[in-house]
Amino acid sequence: MRNKKRLYWISQIVGWLLYAFIVGVFNILTGNEVSAELIYSLISIFLIGLSVAHTFRIIIVKLNWMRFNIPRLIPRILFGTLIAGIIVYFLKSIIIERLIVHDAYEFNLTEAFPSIISWTLLYLIWSLLYFLFHFVTNYKQEEIKNLKWQAAKNEIELNKLKSQLNPHFIFNSMNSIRALINEEPALAKEAITQLSNVLRNSLLMGRKKLISLGDEMRLVNDYLGLEKTRFEERLNIVKNISKDSEMFLIPPLMLQTLVENGIKHGTSKLPEGGTIEINAFLEKGNLKIMIYNSGVYDKEKESETGFGLVNTIQRLRLIYGDKAVFEITNDNNRVKTTLLIPKETIL
Repeated sequence: MRNKKRLYWISQIVGWLLYAFIVGVFNILTGNEVSAELIYSLISIFLIGLSVAHTFRIIIVKLNWMRFNIPRLIPRILFGTLIAGIIVYFLKSIIIERLIVHDAYEFNLTEAFPSIISWTLLYLIWSLLYFLFHFVTNYKQEEIKNLKWQAAKNEIELNKLKSQLNPHFIFNSMNSIRALINEEPALAKEAITQLSNVLRNSLLMGRKKLISLGDEMRLVNDYLGLEKTRFEERLNIVKNISKDSEMFLIPPLMLQTLVENGIKHGTSKLPEGGTIEINAFLEKGNLKIMIYNSGVYDKEKESETGFGLVNTIQRLRLIYGDKAVFEITNDNNRVKTTLLIPKETIL
């Protein structure tokens, strides 16, 4: 607010000083000498113009003209600038002609009309600049308010999605352990320890908007260890994670969700089992993740792939808009999941 007021006064003073200077130059070019009367007249023009303009602004603020739309605002501006032009004409005539030049002043409508119109046009230009400045300022403030509202909405939606993700993950993990309790009690105990590590890390990560790929991979490794205990030789794991990609930021639990989806809807449905392969590397500064799993992707049954993919797509859209890439295709008798994260998220 203070900066806005300072800008207003600087604009007012500079603008009316410039106008008085132009009037002075015009008088000199038309043959008038530089005299005390001319200087006092120019100072009077500056003070009168500034005072009437500021008074006009006070009226605009007091009557809250900013609330009106353009059709209702135009007649008010025209009427206000005409009154301002009339007031300036009489002030200028009385102060300059009677007090400074010491001429006898008599009102003559024929002579007064052009002067009143010129001052009215001058204040009309002033009004247009004043309202244009406020329109641009208010538009920016409204745009910032909308952006903040959208950001808050996105944050609420992201928190909602993350809160949905943990119960989903816990449910699938507990099913894995339940399958081991009767057959392999020792492995079940080991799996519970692994699950404890997974849950602890997932809860810590779930509080953050973004985490490094390295941190996410530690969670994925625990999860894969849990699933390896369950599927044994039916699950093969291949990981190719480049060192320069480990500091790249990604949404928490996103990679784990995609790996889980690949196992649940691919490898686990094959009697002979299969392979889950994770590749991560930088491509033109962006992070590219490619996950391969055994099986066939049927786009006709896309809705059956479950909550994980829907959650992933929604989170990517909220965080990155259309900058991120996510797609699932078939590639040489395997399902290929590709994820591209923009380079703006490097740690």
